[in-house]
Amino acid sequence: MATMLKFLRGNLVFGRSVGKRFMHSSAVCMQDMGIPYRGDYSQQAADARRQWVESVTKTSLSSLDGWWEPNDPFDEEHLIANIENSIGVIRIPVGVVGPIDIHGKYASGTFFVPASTTEGTLLASATRGAALLNKAGGVKAHAYRQRITRAPTLYCNSAEDAERVGGWIQSSLPILHEVVASVSKRAQLKSVDFFIEEEKLNLVFAYDSAEAAGQDMSTTCTKACCDWIVDNVKELDTKINDVMIENGLSGDKHTSTINALFGRGVSVVARASIPNSLIESVLKLKAEKLIGGFEIGRDHQLKAMPSSVVIGNVPNMIAAMFAAFGQDLGSVVECSQVFLNIQKGQYVGHVDVELKMPSLAIGTVGGGTALPTQSQCLAMVGCQGEPNSSRKLAEIIASVCLGGELSLLASLVSKHQISRVENKKALGAVRQKND
Repeated sequence: MATMLKFLRGNLVFGRSVGKRFMHSSAVCMQDMGIPYRGDYSQQAADARRQWVESVTKTSLSSLDGWWEPNDPFDEEHLIANIENSIGVIRIPVGVVGPIDIHGKYASGTFFVPASTTEGTLLASATRGAALLNKAGGVKAHAYRQRITRAPTLYCNSAEDAERVGGWIQSSLPILHEVVASVSKRAQLKSVDFFIEEEKLNLVFAYDSAEAAGQDMSTTCTKACCDWIVDNVKELDTKINDVMIENGLSGDKHTSTINALFGRGVSVVARASIPNSLIESVLKLKAEKLIGGFEIGRDHQLKAMPSSVVIGNVPNMIAAMFAAFGQDLGSVVECSQVFLNIQKGQYVGHVDVELKMPSLAIGTVGGGTALPTQSQCLAMVGCQGEPNSSRKLAEIIASVCLGGELSLLASLVSKHQISRVENKKALGAVRQKND
C-alpha cells in the first residue's frame, strides 16, 4: 500500500496531482474528480486507479485484483483498444456444453463448447439438447456467407445530386477497393449500395473481414472511402455538405429486416432430422406436442416481431459463448435475430429441425479474442485465427443454440422447466442423501 501511495503522489495527470486528490478525496466534490492515469495501461497505474476508486466510493474491490495470474502475467496489450480506465477483471463462471457432434462445412467432429454465464440450468439444458442431436446423428451445419456492413449518410445539395453521386460511387468501386486496401490488410470491399431520401444519400458498404468480426475495421475503411468521395466528388461539379459515418442501416447492435435477408457477419444454418422415438425418450414428450408448441410460439412471435422466430435460449447461449470466446457482447441483440423451424420430417416418424442465424458478428482474431482466458476457450474448439475459423465458430455456435432451443421448448411444453432455485434445492437434497 505504501508503494502504491508513493506512486500516486509522484505522478501528475493533466497537471494535477492525483496522489493529493487520492489522499484527500473525501474533501473534494465527486463532480470535480477526474479518473486518474487516463491513457496509462500499466499494471501499476491500473492498480492505483482501483485503489483510488475504493477510496472515493468507500468500497472494497479486492476481488477485481489478480488480473490473469498465476497462469498469465499482466500484459498491457490485453487492455489497449479493449478497455479504458481499467481497474481489474471480473470473473464469471465458465462451464462446458457437450459433447456435440457437428457435420459442417468448416466444423467437423465432436466438440466441447465453453460458455460463461450465471444463469443456472442454461448449460444443462443445452447439453440435453446436444445429447438429443447426437443420438439423431449429429448436426448438419453450413456457414454460407460473410459480410460486415457500415452505413454512412452523405448530405448532398439535392435529391438529383444524391442520385448522380450514388451512381458515380458505384462506378468508382475499383478505386474504393484500393482505398480500403490502403487502410486494412484484412478487409475486402464487396459492394456499395445506396438509398436516397431527399438530399440524403444513404450508403451501405459491405466488406469481407476474413477472420475478424470487422466492426471497427468496417468503420475505418468506410471513413477512408467517405474521405476520398468528399475530396473527389468535385468531378461532378457538386460537393458533399456533411457526412454521418453510421445511419443505422447497417443493423449494428440492433435487429434489422435488411440483415435478416442479407446477413451481417457470418450467416449460418444448423439442421437435424430426429426420430420421434428419441424425442420421447430424451425430451419426455410426444413429437406432435413439440411441433404444436413451436407453432404456437412462432405464430405469436411473427405477430409481434416478424423478423425473428426464437424460443428463448438463443440470446442466453450467444451471450454465454460470446463471453467465453471474447466476442462483442453488444452484438448479442443483432446476432439473436434468428429463425427456428420445427416440422414433421421428410421421412416418416421424424421431426426436422432447423435454425438459421443470418447475422453472427463474430471473429477469431482481434478484440477480446487475444485475452488469455478467451484465447484458451477458442483453442478448445480449434478457432484461433486459422483460415475460415470464423465460419467454423459460427457453425459451432449455431449447433449449440439449436440444441438449447429444442431442450427449452420441450421444457416449456411439458412443464418440466426447472428454475435455478429448484435446481439448487434438488442439488441440496442429493448432497444430504450422499452424506
